[in-house]
Amino acid sequence: MKNTSQASAVCTTQRAASILGISVSSVQRLVEAGAIGAWKTRGGHRRLALTEVLAYKAQPGNQLVELDQPDHLRLLMIEADTERREQFQRRYSQWHLPATLEFCSNIYQAMLELARHQPDILLVDLEDNHINGSVMLNTLVGDPKLWTMHIVILSEQDAATLAERGILPQGTVFFGRTVHPGELRDYLQARCVQQLRNVTAEPAAYQPELSAEA
Repeated sequence: MKNTSQASAVCTTQRAASILGISVSSVQRLVEAGAIGAWKTRGGHRRLALTEVLAYKAQPGNQLVELDQPDHLRLLMIEADTERREQFQRRYSQWHLPATLEFCSNIYQAMLELARHQPDILLVDLEDNHINGSVMLNTLVGDPKLWTMHIVILSEQDAATLAERGILPQGTVFFGRTVHPGELRDYLQARCVQQLRNVTAEPAAYQPELSAEA
């Protein structure tokens, strides 16, 4: 019964599309926009929390967000813990950043995502016991093909301890669990502003809610 209950609380993008009365590609855009939380299985299949799908459907005035805009950053977070993943998703949705957020539940899935579509920012939760932080981070930082990707490390340990263990290579950004969430938000906001500057002829001021116009 427990397994059946857990399975019923999770749905595929196709089931979510049926519930919302939209296409699968539209569901994928909602996920990438951060409107509905999702993650990927070890096999690379996307799964959504049924509660979030139903909550989105119940909210009046929801509209699909058109993505594939060059001024939108793509964020990828490696987080195996469902509770921490959902907590971060809720917090992130309140920031209204011009960026899309996706989750991977393990390092192997993340490697596949990096090969298919390199994110602008990779967030790594080092509290995940399935991640060999030293090997992974030093490999990513040392890969010249990934030099444009920013790497953010999240950990309950302090920076000095991680550096001694070789898990805080140069070129990465560190945020401890005790750091106020606003500091991470401000960092991501700054990266979004830089992205806007890179794709516009003139520097553009950051606004919490951006229109869909180019």
